[in-house]
Amino acid sequence: MARGGGAPKPAQNNDHRSSREPGERGPPQSTLAAQIVSNLSTTNGETRPDDRGNFEQLLSEILGAGSGSPNDDGAVETDLDVNCKLVSVVTRAGLEVLLREDPFSMAESLLPQAVNSISVIQLTIKRMPQVLFTVPNDSPRTAEKPGAPLYIWLLPKLQQLLGYTTAEGIQESLLELLSTVLHPKKESPGLHHRRALPAFLRADMDQDHLAQNRRVALNFLRELAEKNELGFQETCVLAWAQVARVCSDNELNIVLLRLVEYLGHPNAMVHGVAFLELSNLSKVLNTSPRCLLTPFWRNIAVTVVRDLQTRPQTTQLLCDLLLMSVPDFLVLTQTHTLPYLVMCKKQDVMSKIVQARGGTTTVGSICFETVNLASILALLLLQGWSDTEKAVMELLRHASADFGTVNLPDLVRIEPILIAFELLKAAGDENDGKKAQVYEAIHVLATLATPKAGQLKASSRKSALIGPFFEAHVLGIMAQFSDVVNDIRVQQPYLEKKRCLRGVEEMIKLGKGHTSNALPQICACLQSALAIDTLRVQAFSTWSTMMTSLDGDDIEGMIEGTFAIVVEYWELLPSATHQQASGMIGHLVKKHMGLIKANINCMPSLSSIPLLSKLDTEIRKHKAQLDTRHRYLSFSSRCQHENVTVVKRALVELVHYLRQNQSFLHVSVVSEQPDPVVSELVRSILDACIKFTGGQPDIARLCAECIGLIGCLDPNRVEAVRENRDIVVVSNFEQADETIDWVMFFMQEVIVRAFMSATNTKAQGFLAFAMQELLKFCGFDASVTFRTRDMHTNATYRRWIALPEAVRNTLTPFLTSKYVVAVIVTKPEWPIFNSKLGHGAWLRTLVFDLLQKGTGENPTMLFPVCSRVIRGQDISISNFLLPFVALNVIIGGTEAQVMEKENLKLCSESVFQVLDYLSRWILEEKKEMSTSRSAARQGARSHAEDTKPQESAKIRRVELVLGMIPAEVISRRAVDCRSFARALFHWEQYIRQNRGSLEAPTAQPEMEPLYERLQDIYTQIDEPDGIEGISAHLHVLHIDQQILEHRKAGRWAAARSWYELQLAEQPENVDLQVSLLTCLRESGQHDVLLNQVDGMPQTPATVSKVLPFAVEASWVTGQWTKLEKYLGDGQATESADFNVTIGRALLSLRREDTAEFTRTVHTLQADIAKILSRSSTSSLQACHHDLLKFHVLAEMELLSGEGQESSQVKISSIMDTLDQRLEVLGAFLSDKQYLLGVRRAVMQVSKLPFGSEHVASLWLTSARLARKGNLTQQSFNAVLHASKLGAESATIEHSRLLWKEGQHRKAIRSLEGAIAVNAFRSYNYAARDDAATSLAGEQNEQQNLLTARAHLLLAKWLDSAGQTQSQGIIHRYQVAARAHLRWEKGHYYLGRHYNKLFESEKARPHNKQAQPFITGETAKLVIQSYLRSLTFGAKYIFQTLPRMLTLWLDLGFEVHSPVDSKYGTGKGFQDALFDARRAQLDQVHVSLKKYMEVLPAYMFYTALAQIVARICHPNKEVLGILQDIIVKVVSTHPQQALWTLLAVVKSSAKDRAARGAACLSRIKGDTRRTKASAAGLELKTMVMQGQKLSAQLLDVCDGEIQGKPSSVSLSRDLGFSHKTAPCPLVVPLEATLTASLPTIPDTIKSHKSFAGDAVTILSFLDDVLVLNSLQRPRKISVRGSDGKVYGLLCKPKDDLRKDQRLMEFNAMINRSLKRDAESSKRRLYIKTYAVTPLNEECGLIEWVDNLKTLRDILLKLYKAKGVYPNYPEIRNLLDEADSHASKTPIFTKRILPCFPPVFHEWFVEMFPEPGAWFTARLKYTRSCAVMSMVGMVLGLGDRHGENILFEEGNGGTFHVDFNCLFDKGLTFEKPEMVPFRLTHNMVDAFGVYGYEGPFRKSCELTLQILRQNEDTLMTILETFVYDPTTDFIGKKKRTTANVPDTPQEVLDSVRGKVRGLLKGESVPLSVEGHVHELIQQAVSPRYLAAMYIGWCAFF
Repeated sequence: MARGGGAPKPAQNNDHRSSREPGERGPPQSTLAAQIVSNLSTTNGETRPDDRGNFEQLLSEILGAGSGSPNDDGAVETDLDVNCKLVSVVTRAGLEVLLREDPFSMAESLLPQAVNSISVIQLTIKRMPQVLFTVPNDSPRTAEKPGAPLYIWLLPKLQQLLGYTTAEGIQESLLELLSTVLHPKKESPGLHHRRALPAFLRADMDQDHLAQNRRVALNFLRELAEKNELGFQETCVLAWAQVARVCSDNELNIVLLRLVEYLGHPNAMVHGVAFLELSNLSKVLNTSPRCLLTPFWRNIAVTVVRDLQTRPQTTQLLCDLLLMSVPDFLVLTQTHTLPYLVMCKKQDVMSKIVQARGGTTTVGSICFETVNLASILALLLLQGWSDTEKAVMELLRHASADFGTVNLPDLVRIEPILIAFELLKAAGDENDGKKAQVYEAIHVLATLATPKAGQLKASSRKSALIGPFFEAHVLGIMAQFSDVVNDIRVQQPYLEKKRCLRGVEEMIKLGKGHTSNALPQICACLQSALAIDTLRVQAFSTWSTMMTSLDGDDIEGMIEGTFAIVVEYWELLPSATHQQASGMIGHLVKKHMGLIKANINCMPSLSSIPLLSKLDTEIRKHKAQLDTRHRYLSFSSRCQHENVTVVKRALVELVHYLRQNQSFLHVSVVSEQPDPVVSELVRSILDACIKFTGGQPDIARLCAECIGLIGCLDPNRVEAVRENRDIVVVSNFEQADETIDWVMFFMQEVIVRAFMSATNTKAQGFLAFAMQELLKFCGFDASVTFRTRDMHTNATYRRWIALPEAVRNTLTPFLTSKYVVAVIVTKPEWPIFNSKLGHGAWLRTLVFDLLQKGTGENPTMLFPVCSRVIRGQDISISNFLLPFVALNVIIGGTEAQVMEKENLKLCSESVFQVLDYLSRWILEEKKEMSTSRSAARQGARSHAEDTKPQESAKIRRVELVLGMIPAEVISRRAVDCRSFARALFHWEQYIRQNRGSLEAPTAQPEMEPLYERLQDIYTQIDEPDGIEGISAHLHVLHIDQQILEHRKAGRWAAARSWYELQLAEQPENVDLQVSLLTCLRESGQHDVLLNQVDGMPQTPATVSKVLPFAVEASWVTGQWTKLEKYLGDGQATESADFNVTIGRALLSLRREDTAEFTRTVHTLQADIAKILSRSSTSSLQACHHDLLKFHVLAEMELLSGEGQESSQVKISSIMDTLDQRLEVLGAFLSDKQYLLGVRRAVMQVSKLPFGSEHVASLWLTSARLARKGNLTQQSFNAVLHASKLGAESATIEHSRLLWKEGQHRKAIRSLEGAIAVNAFRSYNYAARDDAATSLAGEQNEQQNLLTARAHLLLAKWLDSAGQTQSQGIIHRYQVAARAHLRWEKGHYYLGRHYNKLFESEKARPHNKQAQPFITGETAKLVIQSYLRSLTFGAKYIFQTLPRMLTLWLDLGFEVHSPVDSKYGTGKGFQDALFDARRAQLDQVHVSLKKYMEVLPAYMFYTALAQIVARICHPNKEVLGILQDIIVKVVSTHPQQALWTLLAVVKSSAKDRAARGAACLSRIKGDTRRTKASAAGLELKTMVMQGQKLSAQLLDVCDGEIQGKPSSVSLSRDLGFSHKTAPCPLVVPLEATLTASLPTIPDTIKSHKSFAGDAVTILSFLDDVLVLNSLQRPRKISVRGSDGKVYGLLCKPKDDLRKDQRLMEFNAMINRSLKRDAESSKRRLYIKTYAVTPLNEECGLIEWVDNLKTLRDILLKLYKAKGVYPNYPEIRNLLDEADSHASKTPIFTKRILPCFPPVFHEWFVEMFPEPGAWFTARLKYTRSCAVMSMVGMVLGLGDRHGENILFEEGNGGTFHVDFNCLFDKGLTFEKPEMVPFRLTHNMVDAFGVYGYEGPFRKSCELTLQILRQNEDTLMTILETFVYDPTTDFIGKKKRTTANVPDTPQEVLDSVRGKVRGLLKGESVPLSVEGHVHELIQQAVSPRYLAAMYIGWCAFF
């Protein structure tokens, strides 16, 4: 019978899921089930009341049919899909209706219907159990999730009804239905549960539902098991086993306990199934049964052992499962079982454990074991007895009589740490409601463990005891937790680790601030846990508790790390933990905002986390106040953090910030004075990379990415040398104070850093022990943390307080800690070194062994402690200790031990470190002995005499060891280790030894092989000058040496020709092939290179070496087919070469496989970062090649367009960035060419819209660089490539090449043709059809600039060629200037040409001078052009501003003065000329006033000395403008400029002083506040303070000093008032007084020429050092606002204005040296310093520390050799030698042999480390060469040994006393004939090659640059010699011939020297010829013998 519309069609069953057999007849169309599904499925169970009767009737009919024959086809539905739908619909219609909260639902009437619905569902499942696993057709399906079976849907529905109020009447029926679902009758129970329960409890569902499902399942199984029906027990076992596969940790404890209980079931089948399931479970979970059960022993073991007597079967089966015996099991679990057994008085079981232990063990003895006792007491304390002590002791005494004589407090004090450890874990296990009992137990423990607490008192305040208890024991407790979390002793289950982390959390909650002593250990433990997936959530919870529970003082240092951790792990944390993190950050922001503000610079950004956006916005408000510079400073600070997560987050943010703001760094790098922030940032990133490379590859790669974005900075402009602090223990640990100093240095620099950066708590534990013991050795205890009355006299306290605060905070907990470690003694076999042993293992083994051989009282106490921090620790500890322990063993060891050290020569850098330390120790020991001898002469003779033999013996012993290793052995080994400076150091010593032992006639042939070896070493160093210097000492250069010189000098064509000839004879020689390819690559002939590779024989040996060349040439030239061919080879796939990998990355990009491209680039970054080492990153120079690779990879990512939308990328912006990045490479032309090649390759395959015009522009850049590097062929090749790409402007570059080759007419014609066709389109901007107006404007501006450049170039060429009339050339220059009005260079060259005309007219006779010159028009044109030039840039400011001022001031003077009669005597003519000059001057003044408003003040500041010098100008109008300029400069930069103006006010010339005072009065009247001062002082206040200070300093200079004291008091003896400080003026130093200039024209107005945090005067120290010279200059010390102390020399009775102007001249030369590529590469410079005149007779000179005069150095060295000058005898010999040329040999044969060259020894002593020695010697050689050339040009004389000094820190040359200028030395009684000082000692210190090589080359470069900048230098010099306030020439008339006597003669003399004119010669010499002649004069014995004796030509 059909109801409700008839029978439905049967569902389509494509899967044939039915109970029918194949071929069986299908069901009828109208079963009852089908009818109910059809009627109700569309209503989703929403039956109306009138339908309810039909539904109930239908249910009854189904149940009635079900009671009949099961084979009744009319009643039984056999289709799975229909039955599935039936269960679903009946559940909705009959059961879920009870869940609706409808007051009108009449739930009571629905209950019978619900019972019938349950019966229908049960009936359906019993007849067809498969229905439960059928996926309903309406179940949501996806490709990933095919849909859930029916039972997954059904069980939660039934679960909801359980306990529901409206379903109370059907609970029994529901439980029965649940049983049916979980155990259908027609399927094996085990099979069903194996399929159902895991899915029901699967972990991928919602957590709330999952937890609910698990509770239902466990409760149901527990109820099922309690029925105790045998039929159910097997099912229960199988069900429990299935639950175990998917349940969480907490449920697993219950499940395993149930399964273990089933092992004791009396039925063999049941306990057999349980045994089998436990075994299978361990296999499924991929673990052993023991590991599976270990985390739960505390419950399982107790259950098993409890019934040991009654149910031994459980124990036995479990032991069988664990594969161990019962006694072993009892011993294994005793710690877990004994507490229960004691509490339950199970004496019999305890006896079993005693039997298992064997021997004389008793119950008492095992209970007294610390671990067992702690577990027992912890459990007993948890019971909460009213009288705890009594109850506990009763149980213990019942367990064993051994407890009869002790009380509970004594027992607790045996091991309170372990008891607390157990209780804290127990607290973590309990929920919040049950924690109170555990807390009470901890309070009881604290009470009992505190000796003063006495008996247990209920009234004791918990906080008063718990806090101090944790404070006393937190380190020990934390050590226990860390041992478990980090698997220190054994591998611990992660569940136990989570318990420990919860325990740490509970400890922090209870102890709060009292746990702060262990914060480093807590943080290290939590950080290691955060890195583990299974522990992360709990570790973060504990961290959150720590941050919200502790006070601000405790967490101040952790806020930054907390922010970093949140960001770092956010994506890995669940949503619940996200809320916890949000709450924690919110708490910190609310409660500790002050701390966050204080460290705002270091706070990681939270912007990547939307949930924290509000908090991040609040924090960013405070960050926004930082400018770009300070942002970079903050990043630098963050990268130096000890916390690895902080560093990582800093680097992640820095990468993003650099992408947006890298131009700030690039602009700074190419500026005149790079900002120190650049070097600080790079240094911190490199150090972070080295520090974290080993364990944190992500950090290393991020460092590489940051360095790449910053760029490969020119190390000649920016240097980031690592500051190395070291210490020498001269006494070899014999003196207590020195040993303590060493220990403190060791802790501060090594141990504390290692401790703070450790994440391994085992390693941290040993470091903690070391700190504890070392603190004891130093005498530190808890008392040093308290301030006492005698703290200033207490040496121990002073030592402690001298440590940095951060170090003290770390060390403080270990003042009272009680760490103990076991003694380990091992003795390795010697020799330790072998090729299979890694460097770290070898070094640790060696140091560990040497530490055991220490001798002396202090070493025997210290070395065992140090030995505990060798193994398993950072290698830096072993590196630090090695030199000290080696020296100790050498000096104090037995002879046998000393001989063992011969094995040191088998080792590499670590041994060299030992040798360096030994050399330093000898130096310091000799100094100490020298000091002792001086003390002996003053009265302590007896002590000195006693110690002298002992100290000498020590030195001899060390020297013996050093002498055991021959120099040639060290040199050879150093070359193997690529320590080339060391190889040079020792090989040169070897050469000197051999040279001294050979006779002169035979010396040269014997020495040549040694020089050749030295040349081989130089080939490995980037020092071509040295090779040339050695070649000069070889009589004949064989062909290999010639080729070597060609290669080093960049003469690749010559080298290539030779290799081609050689290859014709030896075509199979791979080395020759590689050499030829190198020549082709370096000369830019990549096409030829590829042809050469194709023609080579392809052998495996050839391919591996040639492949990098071929790959690079392929992508440089864009030959992608060839690149694919080369990289398709098998060897190419395996090659790790950088170029080969770049090729692979480019091919990936070409295939548009961006993922592979990115992966390759990142892998390369990580691989390169991995090989960086501490030594290779000691400076930017050392790691230059690696930095270049990072630079290349960063640009590849930039140009690839990866991660960028091409539509949003401005190609113009990218091109601008690339231009800036290219400039930071400086003078490294080959690197620039390589980078340009990479750029071109990437542009061709990039997805960004780069066109051929962009690639062409790069080719033109390559052409320009090659041309400037004199690589003409390479330049022509690049121009050809650009032309192929359609670059019409390549014609301009081609014209430049023609001009360079001397084809001037052709070049001019070519350029004119290019201009005619407008062949200079802009290639820096992409052409777009829809270009905006702004973009069009940019292109037009660029077009104009290129036009202007072309016209200017043509004008310069026409001017130089002399082929055009003057007016035509002027027109050309004017066209260039007008073509781009905002271009500085165009206006500068126009003005320069006008100035050339001016000088030309000036040199003509008066009657032939042109009218524009006479009237001042020409001068006006120069001034106006230079003013316009200054408006648009500062590049030429030192050429334009001084000259402009001179012309203007001279013109003003001419207007003020009567017309010179030489121009004419007629009144009308003179009046007209005067009026014409006045008109020109008026026009100049109009221009000056106009531009004075526009030009920033810092421009005029650069010429302030010149401006102030002319303040007495007679022309009132000129004076007015001069005063306006001075007021503007001083008002804008008062802190710096006031120093200059105050000197004018104090002038002895009344007119000057009055005019200076007038300027000050105007400045005082300015009411503005200066921003330079932090206090925002008014200008008036600043001026008044400056005047007071200036007056005081003048008194200090003039103050008379009675007697000859070496020091006086500033206030008492010199009358200085300390109230004048602090003063807002800057400390007068070169760094503070020098204005920085902008490098980008657009930033002229916004540029800040001085740092905002300038160093001002804070105070003056009272001690004054008085120098022992005629005028008694005195050194004062100033403390700056930065806290540093600076020295100033107050010099009386000396006009320092000459020195000041000469420093300006030298600074100008330094700028020229920096701009030149070759000189910049060699770091040529003149040492300059600040000179600040206070008036005409006194002034301040910046004190340069660590200087030594040449005379002092040589006298000391000669004294050590017993050589003492006999000056009277020498004077007589010199007079005789100078009497006639034939007498000159007296000087060379009688005087010089008495004084052998020794100066080189000073460098060996001062710089014992070879790298420092080589650097210092080069610096000395080059700085000496520069000053020799500059001194020669200026005619600087009187260069005796007191006026030449050397910097002890770097070896640089330093000249003082510049009074003897402009050949004044020729006027002496004994004229100085030598052009500069170059005595035999100075030559000897250059090295074995003498003045050849670096010295000669540096001289040539300097002279060449002086010639190139002749006009600029003469302009500067002209302002000096014509300065009316300074007398550079002298008032006394000179009568000596060829000595300049007037300013013009001075200028002519200097100009002649610059041009190469010798005295009396009219033909100038070339640079090389001039230098050669000067050197010959300087070393001429004839000239040297003629010098006066005080000059000491024999030194």
